Amino acid sequence: MADYKTIVYRIDGPVCCITMNRPEKRNAINREMAEDLTRAFIEVRKENSVGVVVLAGEGKSFCTGGDLEIFPSLATHDNCLNWLAHEGMDLQRAMANCNKVIVGRLHGHCLAGGLELALCCDLLYACESTRFGTTEIDMGILPGWGGTVRLPRSMPIFRAREVIYSGRKDYTARDMYDMGLLTRVFADDEFETEFGKIIDNLSLKKPIALRMAKEIMDKATDGTSLEAALAVERNGITWLVYAPDIQSLLNPPKA
Repeated sequence: MADYKTIVYRIDGPVCCITMNRPEKRNAINREMAEDLTRAFIEVRKENSVGVVVLAGEGKSFCTGGDLEIFPSLATHDNCLNWLAHEGMDLQRAMANCNKVIVGRLHGHCLAGGLELALCCDLLYACESTRFGTTEIDMGILPGWGGTVRLPRSMPIFRAREVIYSGRKDYTARDMYDMGLLTRVFADDEFETEFGKIIDNLSLKKPIALRMAKEIMDKATDGTSLEAALAVERNGITWLVYAPDIQSLLNPPKA
């Protein structure tokens, strides 16, 4: 297993927990964390027994975005392009190509690059006190890790525009849920219990079935025609039916 310095990577049966671990910085992303996260999402793809990945943040927040210490280095064109096209895109691709169901566990602050990380997850659960926003426009720039692309694909366009244009960092979890972004929101005192129930339920599913469901739904929502998406669905289900461990469930040995 890789030696990570800014995250905690832990596998417990069918669940892998990837926890951003810079609590003193509210899990702000520096270059080392971006690299650690990228390696972790590539690493977990090799774990056939894992079906679910929980992405969380240690301490008081999920993630407050990019570490401000990075910004002076972005004054040069090459460094700026590398931060966006290398560190940023490598991490986005690692999450997008991860064959596990990625579940975002959101609390505290989920801002800027932290919200962009959340947008790469498959499911998003937040406690009521979580605050959201994209603050980059207040510095005269824009979200550069997919925010202006994934946010309008994750919620109605007029609401996504407000989030990007306003620069607010005080949207509540209920605000974001009402605007169509989050999967569910739980009261703070119920969050641990309710989130645990969701992960326990997902952990009972066959990893290959979760993987196939994710791949089919990704294809169905990427602009593919209806007929092509239905063909992918048929082929995926046929593949599952004939997978050895599924066959053992469908056709148990006769006594």
